[in-house]
Amino acid sequence: MDAKQLQTYKQHNTLLSQFIVRLSAFYEGFSDKIDSELQILRGHLSGTPNFTLATVSINKLNSALQHQELTLKKYSIETVALLESATKRLQKAVFEDEALKKRATQQLITLNQPVGDIFSIYKLFQQAIELHHAALASSAASEPAVENSKGEAPALENSKESNKDNTVNPLYKSILEELNQLIASYAQRQPDDSQLVDIQKKLTEGMSEDQLLKSCVVILRMIVQDAMAEASLTGKVIQSLHNSLGKMGGDIQLSMDNSRTQFEQRQVGNAQLQSHIESIEEAVSHSDSLESLKEHTQFCVQNIASTLNEQAQLDSQGQESLMGLLGSMQSRIEQLQKQTQTYKKKLAEQMMLSQTDPLTRLPNRQAYNEKLSKAVQFWQDNGDDLAVAVIDIDHFKSINDRFGHAAGDKTLQVVGKNLKQQLTKNTFMARWGGEEFVLLLPGMDKQKVTSLLETMRTKLASLPFKFKQEKVTITASFGASFFKKGDTPDAVFERADNLLYQAKNSGRNRVITDRDE
Repeated sequence: MDAKQLQTYKQHNTLLSQFIVRLSAFYEGFSDKIDSELQILRGHLSGTPNFTLATVSINKLNSALQHQELTLKKYSIETVALLESATKRLQKAVFEDEALKKRATQQLITLNQPVGDIFSIYKLFQQAIELHHAALASSAASEPAVENSKGEAPALENSKESNKDNTVNPLYKSILEELNQLIASYAQRQPDDSQLVDIQKKLTEGMSEDQLLKSCVVILRMIVQDAMAEASLTGKVIQSLHNSLGKMGGDIQLSMDNSRTQFEQRQVGNAQLQSHIESIEEAVSHSDSLESLKEHTQFCVQNIASTLNEQAQLDSQGQESLMGLLGSMQSRIEQLQKQTQTYKKKLAEQMMLSQTDPLTRLPNRQAYNEKLSKAVQFWQDNGDDLAVAVIDIDHFKSINDRFGHAAGDKTLQVVGKNLKQQLTKNTFMARWGGEEFVLLLPGMDKQKVTSLLETMRTKLASLPFKFKQEKVTITASFGASFFKKGDTPDAVFERADNLLYQAKNSGRNRVITDRDE
């Protein structure tokens, strides 16, 4: 081998050594054992290569690679399969979110494409992580507002204790609040119902969306059962009314038939009387003997008396039958009146229950909505001031956490009663849900509204609460908004709610209206 060939050989060895060093460094991190041996190999090949020692390392690496079960290709296939499985599960979890569902479907399409290299898997990982982050954000936005046994929401009730959480799903929260009000209403009437007890327990501990849907189904079944029972009761009342009216109609028809028969009999009797009278007249005109006239007259008079007696008996029987019919009709009318009054009373009680919060005995949201509709119509027709105020008890979650839900229930009852005592004429208050109350203030300007709310605030703060021998001061924050031209009730309530959050963020226990300077 001449010098030129030797020089070329050395250059190739150097180039190959550098390539092996770079290649081993590039794939560092694949396996701890192989990484360690590659590091030794790089040491043998760096600087002045020591091929004898490098050969030893290469043999060890060959043996290690032969026993390495997980190749890069196999790793890629298994990794893509795991990503596909996770994405499919995510797709089911976000089924109702069209945007996330579409992204998950697109991700699955991408995962089913051939994977060119390991860096493609890294990109797939990035996409999967971004998709899961989006799903987590959506899940956080739907975090349930768990209420306590009487309708309070310990999971969300402190959401106003910090900045307003705009990620809370309003539909989920609304459904949960409605469910709690329905549960409380049914629990009051059916305290031993195991399904209601179970749902109330889940509300206290925390309820997933799946559990919420199942609970809604249970309540819907109860509503349908109530509706069927109510329909059955209504049907019975209507059937009773129909039967009574039918019986009365039959009696009236019988009375008319009897009257018609009596009329016909009276006509026959009158004809007989007329005939007897004519016979007497004829006898008087043509009789030749006084004795025969007398006999004939006596005979006719007897017949007249008999006919009059028969008519008197018929009249008496008809009068008795008529009086009996009228008495029967009067009895049935009184019975119908009693049934109707009972039915009306039951309907009124049901209406009252449907519009009353079972815990505080205040009007509920349904009653508020009906009152609001009339107030808005009056405001549109007359232009008088109309305001909506939202009240939220400060630090209510801490009461539930420290003293239990029974203390929270008692707090809501006392606070509701105290706030109601401060109401003025025409003002209206209802329990909105959780620890929130809503006020409807018609015909009051900014000064009167502020004065009333400040009175309510200070009176509440002075109440002597005591739980487990510990004195506690209960305060509330108030937000009020006035109707303006073009406003909808939802827009006004949202403004009042935002002002309430401003009061919370400004230190709580204060009143803020949208007419404050």
